[in-house]
Amino acid sequence: MTLIAIIMFLKTAVLVVITTLSFAFPVSAKPMKVLASIHPLGLIAASVTPLENLEVLVPEGITPHDFSLRPSDIDRLQEADVILWSGRQAEPYLAGFARRWPDKTWIDLSSFSVEGQVRDPHYWLSVPISLKAQQALAEALGVTSDDFSRQVERVVVYSDEVLAPVKDRGFFVFHRAYDHWVNERGLNQVGAFTLTPEQKPGMRTLQLMRDQLRGGDVACVFREPEYSPALVVKVVGDLRVKQGELDPLGTHISLSKDGYPYFLRDMADRAVNCLKK
Repeated sequence: MTLIAIIMFLKTAVLVVITTLSFAFPVSAKPMKVLASIHPLGLIAASVTPLENLEVLVPEGITPHDFSLRPSDIDRLQEADVILWSGRQAEPYLAGFARRWPDKTWIDLSSFSVEGQVRDPHYWLSVPISLKAQQALAEALGVTSDDFSRQVERVVVYSDEVLAPVKDRGFFVFHRAYDHWVNERGLNQVGAFTLTPEQKPGMRTLQLMRDQLRGGDVACVFREPEYSPALVVKVVGDLRVKQGELDPLGTHISLSKDGYPYFLRDMADRAVNCLKK
């Protein structure tokens, strides 16, 4: 065999080996990038998404009520493969992009709401809706979600147990964000200081709320960390009513696999601490 023939034989052998190895060890698919619109949806997404592949669109300290998209945010939307959001009513600034980029996987929590369920755009506070959204995300990523479901079910059992002694005690919330949670846990929410943070109540409404608080049927009023307590202070005044804090966005909870179950547990614990005698 001549030198040229030997070289050609070796080249062919190397090519065969490389081809064989490429079939034996296929190149891993590029990990999918997940973008959650707000922090509580990030808590849901983190149960099945590696944190290095997960981003949250609305920064901490800003609520969806105050948010407007920047050019850099549009870039992040464009780079994402899967987008978890609450639908056009809660996040109208994303609706146009959902129509513009139908090739992306848009998981809309509002689409899992069923007839007869309360009409509240804070869908992540509904356990059934959140479980369906998380399952849809798990399927999009090709992973299982059984552990998450079991964790959430355990927290629901815990929540119902600790809330049972106080479920009839009346309370006020800062704004109407908790209807799903209140309805599913069977609690006695008797009022809200405002329907949305943008709407400030008039003097007549403020007086009606003070009359309710004075009547003795309200065991606790809940503030929210994202908003000034000035409205709550103004209504409560010198009335002897306990005050607590609920955070519907769970911004004090870090993104992790068990972040959402911890969020639900924290909501129950905070409610009990203020409502108990």
